[in-house]
Amino acid sequence: MKRLFCTVLTVLLAGLGLYAGGKRDSGNVTIRFATQTFKEGSVLDQVLAEFRKEHPNVNLEVEESPGNDLITKINTDIQANNCPDVFTYWRPEKKWDFDKYVSIGAIADLGELKNSDFYNGMFPDYAWKTGSMPNGMIAGIPRQNYYTCFLVNKTIFAKEGIELPTDWNKLVNACEQLAAKGYIVWATDTAEGLDDASRLFNAVIEGTLGNARGISLMTGKESWQQSDVIEALSYFMQVAKKGYAPDDSSVLDATTVITKYLNTGRAGMIIQNAGQVWTNIPFAVMDNFVALNFPLTPASKLKGAFNELDLTNLVYASAKAFNDPVKKPIIIELIHKLTSRETAIRYAEDDRVIVPHLGIAINPAKVHALQTQAMNLAYAAESYKWMLSATASNIADDFRLTINGVYFGEFSSPQELARRLDDNLYGKQN
Repeated sequence: MKRLFCTVLTVLLAGLGLYAGGKRDSGNVTIRFATQTFKEGSVLDQVLAEFRKEHPNVNLEVEESPGNDLITKINTDIQANNCPDVFTYWRPEKKWDFDKYVSIGAIADLGELKNSDFYNGMFPDYAWKTGSMPNGMIAGIPRQNYYTCFLVNKTIFAKEGIELPTDWNKLVNACEQLAAKGYIVWATDTAEGLDDASRLFNAVIEGTLGNARGISLMTGKESWQQSDVIEALSYFMQVAKKGYAPDDSSVLDATTVITKYLNTGRAGMIIQNAGQVWTNIPFAVMDNFVALNFPLTPASKLKGAFNELDLTNLVYASAKAFNDPVKKPIIIELIHKLTSRETAIRYAEDDRVIVPHLGIAINPAKVHALQTQAMNLAYAAESYKWMLSATASNIADDFRLTINGVYFGEFSSPQELARRLDDNLYGKQN
């Protein structure tokens, strides 16, 4: 009888996925993890390998998608009721169709994780706010941060006798002189579906009208064909002209542009998501650059420096998988592994990723002085939200193509650009 009782108990424990002693076994459970393509030997690669070793009975299936292809993959999976159990993704905003994912119940509410001891004091309030939906649901756990950095190749500027662009007139002059001397002015790509060329646009519009007004314009709440907005567009067209971006920018991504033009000294400036920059510029090349606040335009309504700063990547879970009593504890452990302070330190030191975690100590020997300089400028400035954050994906894509056209001389005046922007935003939203 005793042996029978023990046998039945063992079966029950196995069915529940519990070890003797209260530890949970995975019971040969399959967990699907979707993310952007990562490099062999990267921190994420190491973390996933460690998780597999720590959970030998978990079949961790990793589904990689290059760049923005992850958007299509997650969209397709959710529409097919096949959401990955855990996945990394951008902010839970309308731009990324996240409101649709939540409305159909595909995304787990991770509020219990936020309120757990594990995450106590780990993230600033703005990070949790970004990861929340309007109804208070915690959609994702913060993983990576971003801010925009404006870098100038001081070596080129000194060699050519060009003043550093510390104010608007000097910036316009620097653009003109760089182009005249055969340099590419901006290391930027203009590939369809990518956002990098709009960084300069955002900086000029926000630096003239402010962030709230920029978002109002981007969401179609007011027309671009207003006198002060047209004036802001005219400033953008002063620093974004035909020939200021690489001739092949329409077929390159940010990584390739940085490698091909910025790292080789063929481009004079870049304004970009700092995560892209730090990942792709070697330390030896960083020695050539200085980080600056982006100059305010002559019509600026701002009183000081500004910067777009927010989460750029979070970890999410499928509602279906999170409600599975066997999968849930494994999913929590995987999310912990991906977002812990220990992992964040490794992201920052080894992969140069910007992390939002509080209470971590980064080895200064693994961070270049330029990174520290740019970060200090960003965090001391007024914090702005990405202008495209509230737009639907089709609107943002048309907006990008319109802005990219400025680099190829498609617009003869800011008035023409304003009309096209109105066509994009009003035409697609109504």
